[in-house]
Amino acid sequence: MKKLFSVLLVPVVCLLCMGVAFAEANGPSVGLETPVSSQNYQPGDNIQITGNAQNITQVTILVRNATGGMAYAAQPSVENGTFSTEFQLNNDAVAGQYTISISAKELSAPYSFTFKVFKSSNNTGVGGVSGGPTSNPVTSTTGTATVTPGAGGTISLGSEAKIEMPANALTGTGKVEVKVQKATTPPAVPAGFKLAGNVYEFSVGGKNNYTFAKNVTITLSFDPKSIGQDETPAIYYYEESQGEWIKLGGTVSGDTVTIQVNHLTKYAVMIVKNDVVNDDGLLAVALNDIAGHWAYDNINKLVAMGCISGYPDGSFKPNKSITRAEFATVLVNAFKLSAVDGGKTFADTASHWARESIATAAANEIVSGYDADTFGPNDLITREQMAAMIVKAAGLAPAAGETQFADIGSISSWAREAIAIATENGIINGYPDDTVRPKAGATRAEAVTVIVNAINE
Repeated sequence: MKKLFSVLLVPVVCLLCMGVAFAEANGPSVGLETPVSSQNYQPGDNIQITGNAQNITQVTILVRNATGGMAYAAQPSVENGTFSTEFQLNNDAVAGQYTISISAKELSAPYSFTFKVFKSSNNTGVGGVSGGPTSNPVTSTTGTATVTPGAGGTISLGSEAKIEMPANALTGTGKVEVKVQKATTPPAVPAGFKLAGNVYEFSVGGKNNYTFAKNVTITLSFDPKSIGQDETPAIYYYEESQGEWIKLGGTVSGDTVTIQVNHLTKYAVMIVKNDVVNDDGLLAVALNDIAGHWAYDNINKLVAMGCISGYPDGSFKPNKSITRAEFATVLVNAFKLSAVDGGKTFADTASHWARESIATAAANEIVSGYDADTFGPNDLITREQMAAMIVKAAGLAPAAGETQFADIGSISSWAREAIAIATENGIINGYPDDTVRPKAGATRAEAVTVIVNAINE
């Protein structure tokens, strides 16, 4: 049963009922939209957080449990002055007082409130209490099996596709059905790529967008006859929200590729087609919306390298804005950065599609967050943020002098050196009016060009 989140502290509830919310004077404000009477929660309950905001485009919601651990994180957009998100308390949720913090880049301080979680005496098995022996890991080659979270198991569809789940990778304590199957309506393959096998869907409890508590291992087979000379197969996953195939990579062994992931979606083994790459390493078959574009060669080069891909309709959308997560992912692919054990996972990237790429970039000291818990993966990247990342990735030497752009005063202090280095090396260029526009967003074409310029250094 879905429950609307409510505040336990009576003074806060009263303030909200009178229409008072956390706010800057004559500026941004945020608060709960419809507060109700105090409510306690049990593991397994759904909690919905709905609020209103003024002069704010996106909020960051962080939920911490009684021990200070992260229980949930989200960054819902504010649409028509309201925002909403919902999550379910894990069956093994810690009992005690939880804290919810709602913040935004426009606010100087977060808006915080609390609720309580208690363990029902009927919740046997919660919190490590069990009435029976531990189950053994399950093994199935039929593509489906019922799995106990505390035991884990290996589910495969013959020798085609396999998922290996360690103990406690599944959330909760109840048994769930895990399936591996071929996608009945697979998404289109981007221009310049070809499938080396089938597209597979994995699901847990009927959910195709499941997020695990621990990394799981996925292994996909491919047809060796489909691989040409100097072609390397890699696992790609389909990002539904963007309608885009995104490269993960993986370890090739014989006719299989293996990768570790923390979420489920559609996966496939693909390669960049050599037969559409010319002598310059550029795609001979153009994407359908970049002919005549100023970044034509740069786009083709990174697509041919497998660092970024087009969309299922054959377009690239060169003038579309690019997010911090997307830029970090392309950067990791272009500079072939290796994952590092213990890479930083921010609270708002724990279940994000770019979690591994962001962790890799952070471990290589190329990116950092707004604070210890917040990276802002869906924020549009600014030109000064892009300069800071690319300079670190390329390992460029300090600039001989300071930048002399007309809008130097608008460059953040932390980005001045990076912009000076990037512009001195011809990686980022200014505009005809002698400005660099550090706070402006970047397009996919601009991001690709910056990375190609850095690679050529």
